[in-house]
Amino acid sequence: MSKLKAAVVGLGYWGPNLARNFQASPDFDLVGLCDLDTRRVEKVGASYPGAQRFTALADLFQTAKPEIVAVATPVATHHAIAKAALEAGCHVLCEKPLASTVKEAEELVELAEKRGRNLFVDHTFTYTGAVRAIQGLVEKGTLGDLFYIDSVRINLGLFQPDVDVIWDLAPHDLSILSYVVGKRVTGVRAMGTSHNPRNFNDVAYLDLEYENGLTAHLHLSWLSPVKVRRMIFTGSKSSVIFDDLEMSEKLKIYDHGVSFDVSDVEKRRQVLVNYRRGDMRAPALDNKEALGTELAEIAAHIRGTGKAAALGADGLEIVRVLEASQKSLAKDGAKVST
Repeated sequence: MSKLKAAVVGLGYWGPNLARNFQASPDFDLVGLCDLDTRRVEKVGASYPGAQRFTALADLFQTAKPEIVAVATPVATHHAIAKAALEAGCHVLCEKPLASTVKEAEELVELAEKRGRNLFVDHTFTYTGAVRAIQGLVEKGTLGDLFYIDSVRINLGLFQPDVDVIWDLAPHDLSILSYVVGKRVTGVRAMGTSHNPRNFNDVAYLDLEYENGLTAHLHLSWLSPVKVRRMIFTGSKSSVIFDDLEMSEKLKIYDHGVSFDVSDVEKRRQVLVNYRRGDMRAPALDNKEALGTELAEIAAHIRGTGKAAALGADGLEIVRVLEASQKSLAKDGAKVST
């Protein structure tokens, strides 16, 4: 099959990673790079002589004629750039979160459908070996009934100029949970505090309720002296800890469980708790770069031979949770339905 023509818009932190993977992919031909900053375009473009360089979207669409455009710009610009790309007849891969409001995200999903184009969201973690292994454990019932999920994503900075800590860090965890659990978030409670002159929340806690009764807790911070990227999935049969900072043992499965005997609860007025403790194992994982896997699956999706893990509808659900979190913060942590 002929390669799909790809372009990257936004060459700050993440854009160069997208460009590198498009260039290395057997499915894509990197034909264009675009950024408002001429120096960035020239610097990144020096590594890809086959890609034309632009500082204006209209010129990119007219001259390079990409079939798919990757958007890696600040959140507030996602809607306008993705909309322009869809209207130009391109498929779109948008960095998360998809948009800055539910209304904007809904418009992009509807426009993609109307134009017959694919809208993908760069939920990179859903393409990692670790997250796919966790999803497999849940799907096979290895963990039993999921009791709760606890996540800690904290570090010292980087403070973002346009979004608070929830919009910056929570999309990572929310995309993982959506993929693993396969259920919608129905309610959100959010608490946050600000310690900076802009009054952006730099520490936050989110409590999520899912449609099957599962709960999850997210701890987010830009002020921690240490960097932590850890998620705990606790089930009735076993539990798994996902530590993304671990190089060799990102997943640890604990054969520990707990069961409750309530058959005689009316007579005894108590619940008998049975604990089971077993071994711990760290399974071997697929260590392929997630972006490479993502682009391969996106190409298959466009060609009709496969399905990508994160589409526009998935990105819309994440934005719903983020917007509900904002409303909960404004109501001092009151529960807000999504």
